Amino acid sequence: MALFSKPITVHNTCYEIGHCWSPYCVQASFDVSKIVFQEAFKLYGSLYLLAAILRKKGKSYYLKKLLPETLQSSFFLTVNGTLFLSFFCLWRKLAGCYYYYNTFICGIPACAVSLLIERKDRRGLLAVYLTNLALETAYRMAKFRGLIKPVVHGEVLLFSIASAVYFYLFRRESSLPQSTISGLQYIVGSAECPRSATSPGRSSNNNEEPERSRSRTGLAVLDKMVARLEASPRHGMCQHRGGCVLYVLKGCYRLFGMGYSIQAGVKLLSSLSRLHKQPRLLFDALFNKDNFRLGAFLGSFSGLFRLVNCVLRWVRNRDSSFHGLLSGFVAGWSMLWYKSSTIALYTATKMAEMLYFKGIDAGYLPYIKCADVLIYSVSTAVAFHAAVLEPHTLRPAYWKFLIRVTHEKFRHMNRRLLDVFGVQSSLMFPDDWPNYDPRFTNITPPS
Repeated sequence: MALFSKPITVHNTCYEIGHCWSPYCVQASFDVSKIVFQEAFKLYGSLYLLAAILRKKGKSYYLKKLLPETLQSSFFLTVNGTLFLSFFCLWRKLAGCYYYYNTFICGIPACAVSLLIERKDRRGLLAVYLTNLALETAYRMAKFRGLIKPVVHGEVLLFSIASAVYFYLFRRESSLPQSTISGLQYIVGSAECPRSATSPGRSSNNNEEPERSRSRTGLAVLDKMVARLEASPRHGMCQHRGGCVLYVLKGCYRLFGMGYSIQAGVKLLSSLSRLHKQPRLLFDALFNKDNFRLGAFLGSFSGLFRLVNCVLRWVRNRDSSFHGLLSGFVAGWSMLWYKSSTIALYTATKMAEMLYFKGIDAGYLPYIKCADVLIYSVSTAVAFHAAVLEPHTLRPAYWKFLIRVTHEKFRHMNRRLLDVFGVQSSLMFPDDWPNYDPRFTNITPPS
């Protein structure tokens, strides 16, 4: 293939390959800037507004910070897209041709400069997200070339391993940041957290709602069932209220409801603009099978984690951080309900980041200055490289994002001219051919 053989060059102009809508490089860059900024402002404006509402930000945030933060992130994304196209054109002027790796090379400085514009507290998050995107893209490239064979349930296995590490550290005192502990507590309950990690003066099972305090509905059968479950056996080392069976079931239904609601809400929001024309979309959004799958994933994750911990306490008659390792691994297989390489890779990369910083704190690993910028730049350059030369290997959601923020200009590059690299660049668009201005080129579609 092209990347393993003698380098192949393409001598078409940047107009013929890249900005096919305009023969002028400066005008093309300006067009991209305007479009990306418009889309970025709408995207970040909605995202930051929703985050502010959920976090119950005060009035001062809306008056003083919301607009500046939105503008800063919008400029970051705008500069990223604009510089990539500008460097793409600059490469052609300096080198006189295109090589297979030139889009990757052009992407690195464009991404590095743009990330310096973004807020520091978001750089790490962006680096982690793009790292897992780059890893997935590299995996898809290798699989497309036949270099590797897919591992059956590979994303589930990866997620299970990451979960095992997380919950092993979760069960150890002071082994995780408090923000991470809070998030894991919300998923599996604080009864599995080390006693010292809970707030002084509060019960370790503070998020376990006492069944006796709930308002009665008059359903006698249900009341008796709940009463029996509350009175079921509980190991002396278990910190939860009620019997172990009730503890496991409560974890299942609480997270199932949350997962179902989240997925239904996402489906509903995505169909709002079409509801007045297609009312049935409301029913489809509320009762979509994906709602059940996400609910089953989260519910079974929490339930399995609690179940394994309780069983191990009964069997071993002791409690230890090893239980978190085993229960986290078993619970991870709940992803069979809702397979997601995105979730698996994000969890794994966050785990790697966490272990790296723990290694720095322990003096085993060196601190790399501007590591977030370096990682983001290389990872995003990999994604841009795939978007230009091998869009069929890019994560579909990210490809749709690129199409959206560029008003499909990324979609209309002339990839048929890039097929010579041997990676089937035009696989997704085999019949596309731009409507060129004959004053600037006379190339015709290849036969």
